[in-house]
Amino acid sequence: MLFDKKKILIVGAHPDDLEYGCGGTVAKYGQNNDIRSLIFAPCLEDPQNAGILQEYLNAMQILGVRKIMKRNLPRDTLEDHSQEIRNALHDLKVKFNPRVVFCHSLSDIHQDHRAIADCCLTLFRDTATLLAYEITRSTRNFAPTLYVALSKEDMEKKLKALHCYKTQYRRTYFKSTIFKALARVRGTPINTTYAEAFEIMRMIDR
Repeated sequence: MLFDKKKILIVGAHPDDLEYGCGGTVAKYGQNNDIRSLIFAPCLEDPQNAGILQEYLNAMQILGVRKIMKRNLPRDTLEDHSQEIRNALHDLKVKFNPRVVFCHSLSDIHQDHRAIADCCLTLFRDTATLLAYEITRSTRNFAPTLYVALSKEDMEKKLKALHCYKTQYRRTYFKSTIFKALARVRGTPINTTYAEAFEIMRMIDR
C-alpha cells in the first residue's frame, strides 16, 4: 500500500504549509509510518511571527511527526538558494531515503513554494513517490489525481495542529472555516465528508 510502514518526508517552504497541505493525511497515517518534516524559511524576519517555530514544533507533534527539521533561509528568496535546498534534500535522501515525499505543487504561483517543488522533483525523481499538496491562496490549476479520505478525527487533528499557529490567525485566509470547506470540497468526488487531494508528480512502486 502507498501509506503502509513507509518512510515519509513532508517538505514545505514555510511553517504552516505542511499542516495546511497534508495535515489530515499525516494525522491519518502517522502511527504506521516514519514521518519526518522539513521547512526551509521560518519567516522570522516579520516580528509578528515571533514564536512561529514553537508553533511549528507543537503542530508537528500533534500530527505524530517523528522528526521535525528546519533550515534558516531568507523568506521569499528561496529560488535564489536552490542549491542549498538541493543539498539539504540530498542529505536526507542519503540518510533517511524516504519512499513518499509530500511537497508543494509545481503550479504554485508563490516563488518559494515553486522552488521547493522543483528541488524535490529533481532530488527524488528516481527514488520516491512525489505527491503535491495545494495551498488555496497560491496553488493555481490544481489537478488532483489522488484523494485521501479523512475521518472526523483526522480532520479534528488537522485543525488542532493549525490552531497552534496563533501568529497566523490574523490573516484572512487562515481560518478554520476555510480549511474545513476545502476538505469538504475535496471529499465530494469520493463521496466522503472530508478529504485531502494531491497531484501525483511521480509514482514509484518498489
